[in-house]
Amino acid sequence: MLRFFSILSHDLKSPIFAIDGFSELLLGDYLDKLDEEGQDFLRRIRSSAQYMKRVLDDMSHMVKLLARPTAKKPTPLRELIEEAIQKHSYAIEDGGVKVNVSSDLPTIDVDPDKTREALGAIISNALFFNDQPKGEREINIDCDHDDNCHRICVRDNGIGIDPRYVSQIFELGGASKLEKPRGGGPGYGLYLAKRLVESNGGELTVDSTMGAGSTFCMTLPG
Repeated sequence: MLRFFSILSHDLKSPIFAIDGFSELLLGDYLDKLDEEGQDFLRRIRSSAQYMKRVLDDMSHMVKLLARPTAKKPTPLRELIEEAIQKHSYAIEDGGVKVNVSSDLPTIDVDPDKTREALGAIISNALFFNDQPKGEREINIDCDHDDNCHRICVRDNGIGIDPRYVSQIFELGGASKLEKPRGGGPGYGLYLAKRLVESNGGELTVDSTMGAGSTFCMTLPG
């Protein structure tokens, strides 16, 4: 599966970069030859191409992380969470999302890069699947410890998960099956997050209620 992702990313980059490049040239040299509707279509094409470039870059980065050996070291959990939040700062600010992080967070023995990316994928999912009005969206992150395990939980007050799809949410394409007026999100984020957590020797689970939000928990040894 990792090889499939790698080949897919490589094969898609060339045409997407071509679309982005030519649309940039059209915007620069031919914009005044188009009416308002044509200009809008061209900007949409450029925006979509740039979005796909970001998706491919993110996917390629996560696949490379999965492919390399896990390198654990003692890492402050707060640093990982803050870095994951920073990556999505624009979406958080644009959506008026209140992010609450527990003040009592431990140092954990993990691969920091893999854990940071897994947290980022879960936060991204929480941001996308939330239709609360701006200013009323929340993400809460905390951690508890028992039985030699750390349990890191990311709770949101989003749309929740249809019970029909809970068992499929971590499968490839699982997130795209969620009911959403503007369509499903990327279908690989939670799949890769689960693989990244498992590469740390942990487990990723979800508890969700339709209309009341979801709680994703990473249980890591330590």
